[in-house]
Amino acid sequence: MFEFSLDRVAMCAVDQGESPDDPPSGTPEDFHAVVGTAGDQFRDWFTRLCLYLVLQDEYERESGETVVIGTEYGNFGAMAGLQRTAAAKGRLMSAQYFPNALTSSASAFVNLAIGATGRNMTLNAAQLTPVVSLWQTLVALAKSETSTGRTGHLLVGDVYSAEALGDARQQDDSLVCLSGVTHARLSSGDDYAASFEFWHEDASPAEPFPAGGRAWVVAGPDGGRGAVKEHPGRNGAYITVEFLRMVQDLAPGARAVVECRAPSGKRASVTVTKRSS
Repeated sequence: MFEFSLDRVAMCAVDQGESPDDPPSGTPEDFHAVVGTAGDQFRDWFTRLCLYLVLQDEYERESGETVVIGTEYGNFGAMAGLQRTAAAKGRLMSAQYFPNALTSSASAFVNLAIGATGRNMTLNAAQLTPVVSLWQTLVALAKSETSTGRTGHLLVGDVYSAEALGDARQQDDSLVCLSGVTHARLSSGDDYAASFEFWHEDASPAEPFPAGGRAWVVAGPDGGRGAVKEHPGRNGAYITVEFLRMVQDLAPGARAVVECRAPSGKRASVTVTKRSS
């Protein structure tokens, strides 16, 4: 059982251009003012979206903050760009490209931008990413033993470069791939209690299960489903933001659940209860 407070939930969804170098459409009007352009030649659009969501969030920052990014393709665009540049320039390529084309470069950029010195983690749990990344954020908050480091940033999502789309469609061309990232700022507190469950389902599910996950509010004492939200696409950002907004709207004593399922039968869920005021 983990206790926490939920201070902010926001999402930025964009439409990726045909070329990996084309800017996506649908970015907010203040996007470039917030993110800036310093070092932009080394940042892909996934990194830029993560930076925008965190830098747009105005609060009193502390040095020991934790940043957890849950993504399936993440900085795939930056890594592919490194390979394209290497093919074109060979040994003339600047070493500056290398540290900015890692699977965790978005997390590194966010940490540097806010001066965070806490845990810095990038994870890929495929369809289970929304649940696993929230779990790791709460683990980090629970293990903090100092007066600082009581803030955790959870970022879940993907921006699909041309290479990422090609790989995703090769695995399953029936899934919609919508680019977008969800950000939540959590802190140590007792507003909510979260419990996690991980299991493997050997048989096929009794009912069709959306690829992106399913979230619902627990209705009544019998634990039946109330309002239900589903996302059929591949990007976990969409079910994550639906679930966290449900959590924000909970009445004291009420619960919200999100469940994700991988094609292998692995399943994961988290139940969040709003503590009585």
